[in-house]
Parts: sequence; structure tokens; C-alpha cells
Amino acid sequence: MGRRTAKTGIPARGSAALPAALRLLTLLVLLPLALTAVLLPPTAAAAAERLKMQRTHDGDARALPYDPDPPPAVAEPRPPWQSKNRIVYAFDRPARSRLAYSAELSTACRRGEFLQRVDMLYRAFGPGEQPLGVAYGAMAVNLIDPKRRRQVDMVYFFHRQDTGRCAVYEARLETLRPWFVGP
Repeated sequence: MGRRTAKTGIPARGSAALPAALRLLTLLVLLPLALTAVLLPPTAAAAAERLKMQRTHDGDARALPYDPDPPPAVAEPRPPWQSKNRIVYAFDRPARSRLAYSAELSTACRRGEFLQRVDMLYRAFGPGEQPLGVAYGAMAVNLIDPKRRRQVDMVYFFHRQDTGRCAVYEARLETLRPWFVGP
């Protein structure tokens, strides 16, 4: 054998035994690495190759049974709202001679606080007059009254609603019965 140091027994520098020891050490380190590379599962490229789908024929791609991207839901337009106007009072004299003007309610009407729900849904008129809109205090029929100014036994007549000159007249329900026009 080659020369060895006295204390450690490791081959001395420059001896012929050194390259053989390095070869053995290299073989012991590289052999497990080589075996793991061969025995390990395939790399990512090989795995992707295995997962690649086969080509399909033209008849294979059919339409889905539903639309995967449907158009946004849009409601159909509603028909215009219509109401059947109804004449509820027909007076034998001018209507304003039978009704009392209310300054407080007229001011509230101009502010939008005392209005008919539907203008001219119920109408009243006297001979040769323009019709007046009608609202009832009982159950607030055709009446918007957020401040609760209405009275149950009163009928309210609106002239020029939706203008700055809205005028509200009122009368007791019992006094208007003779001029009521039934359905």
C-alpha cells in the first residue's frame, strides 16, 4: 500500500492511493443519485404527455344541452297603465256652488302633500264645466295624504292638480248623495 501518515492512517498527499479513494467516494455518492433518477416517477413533461387527450372526430363535439353563457335576464316591457275613468258626481248647478274651498288643502296640494293617487280616476262636474278630480276621505280612496289631513266623512275635489294653481274643494259625503252617479 501507499504511504500513510503516522497519526491518522489517511493516505499521504501525492500517493497513488488517493485517486482510488476519491473514485470510490465519488461512486458511493453518485450511484444513489443515478438510481433515484432512473427509478423515480416520470418528470412533469412525461406526465403531461400521458394526460394529453386524444384527438376527437368532428361528430364528437356536440352542442351542450343548455347555454353555458345565457343572455342577461331582461323583463319584457309592461303595457302602459290604463284606468277606466268614472263619473261619480253630476251636479245640476256649477260644482263650486255646492263645494267649499279649502285654502289649507290647496296649499298642501301645491306642495305635493295632498293629491289624488291617479288624476281624474273619479270625476265630477256641473253643467258646462271642466271636470274635477275626486278623492274620498274614507279609507283614502284615490288619495295621497301622508300627513293625515283627511276626514272620513268628506269628499275632496281637485281642480288643476299637477300645477302650481291646484285648488281643493271639499263637501260632506251625505250632502252629495243626490248627485251621485252609481256604477
